[in-house]
Amino acid sequence: MEEISKALKEYPLIEDSPINVIRESADNIVFVVGENDKKILRISKRLATKDIAFEYEAVNYLAQNGVPVARWLTTKTGSICTLADDRVAVLFDFLTGYHITVDKDHLPTRGQCYQAGIGLGLMSNAASKFTSKSPRARNIFSELERVVALEEMFTRDFDGGTEFVAQVREALEFGRAQDEIIGFIHNDYRPSNVFFGEDTQVTGIIDFDWSCIGPVIKDLALAIVEWSFPDGAKEADLTLFQAFLDGYNSISNHKFSKDDKLYSWIKFSTLSDASTYFCDLAEDSASTKRVIKSYMYQKFLFFSQF
Repeated sequence: MEEISKALKEYPLIEDSPINVIRESADNIVFVVGENDKKILRISKRLATKDIAFEYEAVNYLAQNGVPVARWLTTKTGSICTLADDRVAVLFDFLTGYHITVDKDHLPTRGQCYQAGIGLGLMSNAASKFTSKSPRARNIFSELERVVALEEMFTRDFDGGTEFVAQVREALEFGRAQDEIIGFIHNDYRPSNVFFGEDTQVTGIIDFDWSCIGPVIKDLALAIVEWSFPDGAKEADLTLFQAFLDGYNSISNHKFSKDDKLYSWIKFSTLSDASTYFCDLAEDSASTKRVIKSYMYQKFLFFSQF
């Protein structure tokens, strides 16, 4: 906590305490700072310092184009980030609103999915013209390419690893052969990254650390899964699937149908997400049970039926 307090001293804050963790994942740790003038501090576990400028430019661009994102704060010297425990730390304004709980026992309503679809559609419209002076190293193929780089380990050490690598290679071949509408994509538009207001409309979109330039249909495909197929559920709720898609199409400049192309991008997206989990497992020397089994991989298998 001492390193975090030291990092906060670099910002012109009214309050720099208390500091409380509000969530932690494999990607980052998020803190709320202060009580009366709250700020959000995000410390990234994966993101490199050289990669942060892309996200900063994108968030500012979205804010200037009416997308409800948290204002990105700079340090006293004008830097867009600082370091805490040698990890990239960034500070944002606090957004008001609420998250909805989505799990296998608590599904979103059709109305919430519809509004979430509108939120992504609005962002896609604004983001379609975004260009960056600081290209991001990550792209939509990065996690799948990690699997290929670790192919020997997967085939040797994982139960089901050989089949998984073959599926990844097929996904890479599919993705590289497509000619899609390209733009800035959030790449992680899940319920925990979306705020709602009292009128159930989207009031905030956060966590752009997985964002990159890519096919806008890929962003839609992963988002639909996140909103209609919670971890632990046995199947997607196709009514919620359609509600999200309808909301998106009601506002987006680019319309998509529930067809083979969308299902193919869903399979690509779920396999990419699963690849992150399995690659992290492969690179963890302490892990002993290495089986190709995860929530997102189960979703890939489910949509492989379509």
